[in-house]
Amino acid sequence: MRPFVLSVLALSAVALAGPGIAGGDDDKKASEDEKYQIKTTKFPAKDKPVKINEKTVIATANKAIDDRGNVLREAKSQKTLLRVYVEKTLDVDEKANKRKKYSRAYEKAKDVEGDESQSKPYQGRTIVFEKSDDKWTLEAEGKPELGEDKLKELADEVNKDADKDDEFFYPKKAVKVGEKWTVPGKDFAKFFDELKIDAGSVKAEGKLVKAYKKGKQQWGVIDFVFTFTSEVEEIKKAKGELKFTVDQALDASTTAGKAAFTLTLTGSQDVEKGDKKGAVETTVTMTYSNETTDATDAKK
Repeated sequence: MRPFVLSVLALSAVALAGPGIAGGDDDKKASEDEKYQIKTTKFPAKDKPVKINEKTVIATANKAIDDRGNVLREAKSQKTLLRVYVEKTLDVDEKANKRKKYSRAYEKAKDVEGDESQSKPYQGRTIVFEKSDDKWTLEAEGKPELGEDKLKELADEVNKDADKDDEFFYPKKAVKVGEKWTVPGKDFAKFFDELKIDAGSVKAEGKLVKAYKKGKQQWGVIDFVFTFTSEVEEIKKAKGELKFTVDQALDASTTAGKAAFTLTLTGSQDVEKGDKKGAVETTVTMTYSNETTDATDAKK
């Protein structure tokens, strides 16, 4: 499975998050000396639809303080994004190993903020994604028709992620359980270009925490830890930390798996009004969890 599933996040709130994940109790543990070449697959095979359950929580906290450190004002907000859908690959460019067409049948597409919730226009609908001139175009099956304006947000998310390659997150050589590797800071900053990350500030590493067998498939748990500075609106040097755990097939035999991560951004902006000086401190945290399961019994 893709480690970041970026289309889900879209980085729309300038932030990201999640708990650790482990395999089941009856999984067969790996030998301590065995090495594993980590491989990934970017999309499900045509005959293997998957069900994806995603939850994103974006929390923002602002605090205004004066030049003496007194808190003048505090504000907090939280928004939750829920997405549940069955995804099917419909057409593939075998030579390039890229999808040309796929569909998502959305069981749930809802945003919740405070006491209010909003269902997306495509909740309960099947959306077909088709590649045309290096761009994904979207169309809803059935009636009533959903125009471009109803699907624009979803189209923007998908196309933002279209050409991003995440292979640099993984080690080029085989690794043992407990072994760490460095993730290139320049590639990390380019991947998350929306965050305007200072590539020279990035400290990034991955670690194979666990390897185990699930049937005949080779699975593993991988932890990633990233720290960096970035530009968030008027805050020139916001401090960022991303912690990410994935539980996935290491042999690219399936896109099923779990992912969870937390991205926290903190920064301070100096403000001045008349003869009064102060600052506004901002913390943005996004927690994200994803579970992808086999859905071969789903209607075709």
